[in-house]
Amino acid sequence: MKKIDYQELVDSEQALQKRSIFWDPAIYEEELKQIFNRCWLLLGHESQLPQAGDFIRTYMGEDDVIVVRGKDKVIRAFLNACTHRGNKVCQAEGGNTRSFTCSYHGWSYNTEGELAGVPLEKEIYDNLDRERFGLVPVARLESYKGFLFGCFSESAPSLIDYLGDIAWYIDVVADGAQGGLEVVGAPYKTEIPGNWKLPVENAIGDGYHVAWAHAGAMSVVGALGNSRSDNVLGISANNTGVDQSAAVEIVMNTHTVLTTLDGQSGYALYDHPEPVLAHLEKNRANVIEKLGELRGRKIYGSETHIGVFPNVQIIQGLNFIRIIHPKGPGKFEVWTYAMCERDMPEATKEVIHGHVRQTFGPAGLLEGDDGDFVEAITHSAAGYATRQLKGFLGMGMGRKVPWDGPGEASPGLVNEACQRGFYDQWRRTMEADNAYEIIGQIAPATPVAPVTPVLREVRHG
Repeated sequence: MKKIDYQELVDSEQALQKRSIFWDPAIYEEELKQIFNRCWLLLGHESQLPQAGDFIRTYMGEDDVIVVRGKDKVIRAFLNACTHRGNKVCQAEGGNTRSFTCSYHGWSYNTEGELAGVPLEKEIYDNLDRERFGLVPVARLESYKGFLFGCFSESAPSLIDYLGDIAWYIDVVADGAQGGLEVVGAPYKTEIPGNWKLPVENAIGDGYHVAWAHAGAMSVVGALGNSRSDNVLGISANNTGVDQSAAVEIVMNTHTVLTTLDGQSGYALYDHPEPVLAHLEKNRANVIEKLGELRGRKIYGSETHIGVFPNVQIIQGLNFIRIIHPKGPGKFEVWTYAMCERDMPEATKEVIHGHVRQTFGPAGLLEGDDGDFVEAITHSAAGYATRQLKGFLGMGMGRKVPWDGPGEASPGLVNEACQRGFYDQWRRTMEADNAYEIIGQIAPATPVAPVTPVLREVRHG
């Protein structure tokens, strides 16, 4: 098999990306191995598993995974595959259970992953070693401020090392919520016939497309009551009257951030943002005291796109967590979770949940637009000649601004610094010989002992 030349596919100096990366099945197979098998991947949030027996299903790459809180209150993650013949042991998306049972031959497993029951065991097996045939655990499971991440690589760096400087920005979302953060409702799921990298590069901070791709949606927003929605580049000014010219795109090792730095523009598209803005201002002094002026006054409440490589966006203001699950080189699912501060009034939480549904649900004003363009870009790469072309992400290249937070900052909402950072990291990860090289570190002579599972007592509101 011909070795893939990633330097030729992603030219960082010229900000070029060959279009075949969105179509080639061989590249996709390497992505599953090099990226989704070695990177830390977001599985969910602890607030989704408050009680013993609570579980959710998710994916790590294309691997079906169960995340469950056991009777001992410990959170664990397992491959959703019976160790007998490989059938799924869980068909539900989430819920509460005492056990998982394979519908093929009836093997059952408790919430700690142990093989608990085998029909006709004494009649057909001689001394079956149940300890050998429990559910296969995800090798690494760790939590950062309630965000649950899993990793298949036992030799990977710790989660906190993998997150690196992006944790400083996640803290605004996690610690800014005085009563804690919670996920509200089940995720909205949309299947789109496109390559998984395209929605990632869009959501980590593409302000350039808004005026064109979402022109129709912006007119609808105006009809809903936002009279200034025609000012698309200043979209956040619809309800707040603030200037977005201070926005920055920030690239750091592995991850990216875009933030508007105005403290309230995240709620620009809301029909009636007043309850949410009132909560922000009531809470802001506490956030400033905890996190300082930059994060408390400028980032908290701003539209802030936190991109955790490879496939996660935590978006403050729009108030959702988004995970892109690949389903082949030309198909993916986008899962969107509404998130709220736990101590918000229930009516305010419903405003946020409804807004997420209205904008980025399967029938959302913005989701459909983005999906159409992602599909078109992917399938244009089916042609041999088109596949040889290279996309150009040179907007704002070389432009830097002083920045007091982690990472290197480029000016403006309309910039492609985050996109360049994402593809640079994609290339480095595809080339990396081990999981430490993914984050630019040298692997230790003695691997760090895996941390699994996660014991967390979740506070109830």
